[in-house]
Amino acid sequence: MTGMTRRSLLGASVFAAVGAATGCSGSSSQSGSTSGGATGTLDWWDHFSSFKHLNDDWAKTQSPSLKTNVAHTYYDASKATQAFQLAHQANKMPDVYSNVIGLPLPALVSGKWVHEVTIPADIKAKLPKDAFTEGITQLDGKLYGFPMFSFRQSSTLVWVNKDHWSKAGLDPNNVPTDYAAFKDALGKLKSAGIQPLTLAIGADGGRIRDQVDDMAQAAGFPGYQGLQFTTGEYAYHHDAYVGVIEFLKQLNDDKLIMPGSNNFGVVDARTRYASGAVGTFIDGIWCAGGSKALAPTIVDKLASGQILVPTSGMNPWCYRGRPAATYFVSADSKNPDVAGKLIASFMSDDYQKGMVEAMDQPPLNLDLVASSNVVDAYKKGVEYCKKNVFLMPQAIVKNPAIARVDALRKPVTPHVGNIVQGYLGGSIKDLKAELKKLSDATSADRAQALTKAKAAGAKVSEADYAFSDWKPGQDYGAAK
Repeated sequence: MTGMTRRSLLGASVFAAVGAATGCSGSSSQSGSTSGGATGTLDWWDHFSSFKHLNDDWAKTQSPSLKTNVAHTYYDASKATQAFQLAHQANKMPDVYSNVIGLPLPALVSGKWVHEVTIPADIKAKLPKDAFTEGITQLDGKLYGFPMFSFRQSSTLVWVNKDHWSKAGLDPNNVPTDYAAFKDALGKLKSAGIQPLTLAIGADGGRIRDQVDDMAQAAGFPGYQGLQFTTGEYAYHHDAYVGVIEFLKQLNDDKLIMPGSNNFGVVDARTRYASGAVGTFIDGIWCAGGSKALAPTIVDKLASGQILVPTSGMNPWCYRGRPAATYFVSADSKNPDVAGKLIASFMSDDYQKGMVEAMDQPPLNLDLVASSNVVDAYKKGVEYCKKNVFLMPQAIVKNPAIARVDALRKPVTPHVGNIVQGYLGGSIKDLKAELKKLSDATSADRAQALTKAKAAGAKVSEADYAFSDWKPGQDYGAAK
């Protein structure tokens, strides 16, 4: 099983997969506290690198009120999925864990990964009415978690080092938005003796897959993860996808991408950026917090720009689904009620403030960011996302029975990220043909899942994936 990435945390996958954010440090670490009156231990694992110190402290402050020693452990995202899988196999999952497994909610429930969560009424009142979605955060009316992050976020903003860009005669507060101008800026960095750009192309290819999906949307692809909104058909071979990957190959062939990037995971690439070894890094809105966690001195050098578009003047619009649960209570938990109370505490004002100041994924209430004590580059990124990231239509929202199809879906490989790796590395020659294979394979996988689900009594069809009334540049509100 392959671990999912940040996009899945948003419920944006056509499978309504429940993945999560990628962290940035390289090893696991644990902290806990033993407080007067506390009995037993509540284990809490997650992979949010920007929140590590916040969560360490929160574990200590919550132990007295929960009358339990809360022990927090951080895992880098590249290691978290495997660690969680091994713990699950041994029936030794922590009481609370972050959403990184990469399975749709029905599979998590049937596989005994999760326990139903009870949320106090006052906590529910703080959440938007549409925060609970059948098949994404709840199943058969039972709640398994709630989202903590806004869907208006991106994995594909352009982050630059102010010092490097200024040295090359470039304005770091006016990052180019189109392919040609961006490539020209990278050329100027190279001429100034500065390594122009790094990307997280390596590892399982998950991050570059997410970013190609985003860039394809900004380039005009009318859908997400290869699925066209209006027709419900897969079209990874669409010209928008081809154009994005060809652009990346141009940058690679012109030696504007840092050598080794084809093997870099997120940790590797972000470390190069945070340490000042490279002038530009394409990363998510969480780059500010992730980079600060690696090298605090980078904070004053951060500047950000929007997702790139093929030609100047294009609308850089992207689309996301309703957010999935951020944390789960494990089915192995011996104290699920207290575990649920810990998760509920994350909606307190103090924790929410800490989330914002960590500069990771933006919270559900984006208005908290403007008045917070965070750098302008992060505020700028959040404002960009508020204006240019829209709610997309989802089959599972239109027909919750699609959850039964999702449970039967299988990972299709090679995926877009793997194809980018092969094309940039030279092992793939015919890009469009390879993308067409991916479209066909993904369509076939959905077809087999639909067939099995219908045979088991689910009232579902391919028509559930088509939204003829979808319009670009606005939140989709017809599916409730």
